[in-house]
Amino acid sequence: MRRLHFLTFFAVLLVVSIAPKARVSATKSNISRYAAPGEIIVKLKPGAAQLEIENRDQRSMAISRLAGDRADASARAEALVQGEPTQRVNQIFVERGLDRVFVLKLDPNTDVSAVVNELRSLDEVEYAEPNYLIKLATVIPNDPDFGQQWALFNPGIPVGDFVSTPNADIKAYRAWDITVGSPNVIIALTDTGVDLAHPDLVKNIYTNPGEIPGNGIDDDHNGFIDDVHGFNVADQNGDTSDAVGHGTQMAGIIAAEMNNNIGISGICQSKVMPVRFYKRYGPDPSQFSATVADAARSLLYSISAGASIINASWTTLLDPDLVSDQVAQALADAVKATNDAGVLMVCIAGNDGYDLDYSKIYPASYWLPNQIVVAASDFNDGIWRPVNNQFMIQTGFGPSSVHLAAPGVSVLTTQAHGNCQLCTQETDPSKWYTSATGSSISGAYVSGVAALTKSRHPDDSAVLLSRRIREGVEVTQTLRDYVIGGGRLSAVGAVTRELNITLPTLQEVTYKAKKQKLFVFGTGMQQGVAVVVGKIGYPGKPQSDDGTAFMAKVPTSEFPPGTSVLIKLRNPDGGESRAIAFTR
Repeated sequence: MRRLHFLTFFAVLLVVSIAPKARVSATKSNISRYAAPGEIIVKLKPGAAQLEIENRDQRSMAISRLAGDRADASARAEALVQGEPTQRVNQIFVERGLDRVFVLKLDPNTDVSAVVNELRSLDEVEYAEPNYLIKLATVIPNDPDFGQQWALFNPGIPVGDFVSTPNADIKAYRAWDITVGSPNVIIALTDTGVDLAHPDLVKNIYTNPGEIPGNGIDDDHNGFIDDVHGFNVADQNGDTSDAVGHGTQMAGIIAAEMNNNIGISGICQSKVMPVRFYKRYGPDPSQFSATVADAARSLLYSISAGASIINASWTTLLDPDLVSDQVAQALADAVKATNDAGVLMVCIAGNDGYDLDYSKIYPASYWLPNQIVVAASDFNDGIWRPVNNQFMIQTGFGPSSVHLAAPGVSVLTTQAHGNCQLCTQETDPSKWYTSATGSSISGAYVSGVAALTKSRHPDDSAVLLSRRIREGVEVTQTLRDYVIGGGRLSAVGAVTRELNITLPTLQEVTYKAKKQKLFVFGTGMQQGVAVVVGKIGYPGKPQSDDGTAFMAKVPTSEFPPGTSVLIKLRNPDGGESRAIAFTR
């Protein structure tokens, strides 16, 4: 595995991110470094007896009893899916089995590894895993007086004590001649919350038109009370204020108000929807944490609330040396649901100098069609390196696994004010800005450009948005060894990119239930075509030399006898066929 060392000062940012690198064994002490104490995510198999219990409290009790003697009177099981999703969204959740995922909350001193091993041996359990922790990826902000947004327009201005390269920017000013972003495009900021009172953000924060603030009623009947400006899935309330300060930094890059004579300008003027999954557990600003379960919930809420783009400037706390495909499966289910829903998900390569071609970090390494993975570049179009050691690489990278780079060094953005880790105590709003560095920043830039692109091409699917962004990059020799093709984000390149797509034609389908094989026949099908049954895509395998027949393994549960099910084809380039109805 290739890995370059990372700066030690990164560790001081977050309590949750200072766990030392260590092998994850079956010991309680090692698991505690990576997971929430006493919490286990369990997914039940279809038909499990516990799922048939209609009373929610009784069902919770029955599921918690799966933990055996370790489930005392205070033990409970919380459903991963919250709220009342629409029929379309609920279909995605059910088909992914997310309605069968629960978070067991036991005594914090419980030996989680032992319980996980016991649960995995039960017939009712599809998988069980610790509720792993999440870490953010922005390092401590630098000098707040840099004062220049080189990433949007760089004529060669000094950045601190350093000289920058002219045109090492994302050409936002040229994209703005075409669009500044539509307010109908929603970017879900799954993060620590946002400073909702920041004068440079308030206009571009999403507001739910169906919810009345502060009345304690679920006015729009979506299952979430007072989700006026997004939702706090960690505390299950409408408080999306910034618990740490990280989310406010992301929001400023994405959508700080333009042409208001104050502060900075964001990339787009679309709407940022805060989806907070970080929880404060004490009065000290350093007392906060986040888990995989709540990260997954933030993704599910984003889908339900109608976001087109999800910004995920975070990673799991797990050491990539030790990650397997059997780790963080609940998060995988949620990310797959974002793909099923056609939502673009922007992920980061992290700040630890890992080569993602060899070392997996999540959610970036799920590598789904709706994901974009970004590394951080500097003001000279170089890969992000520590100032004091140009032989090291700070950002995660991957010449075959990271799609592109985007600015992530010494970037001016908004700063939350109040009592939080990255907050300012200044009372003058003109000073609520800071300079920050990290791949989180790069992710926010990609999300902002995605919103511009979606505004220009409102009918684009996540796959087509991703293609425009990836194919519209500006290629630089300095990045060729670190990201696919050596591309750095270009706003004007993404907005103006024209795509060639092949529209497949689905002519006939047959299904062999005993072997769970669905055969599709048609034209225009590419290698890697997905057969979409309902909302779920299944990989197609060629069955003919001329590309007119493919087969996908589809469980019989997708075809209830006598029920009409829609089937369509989706090519890797984003082209989709018309759907046809099939009844078994």
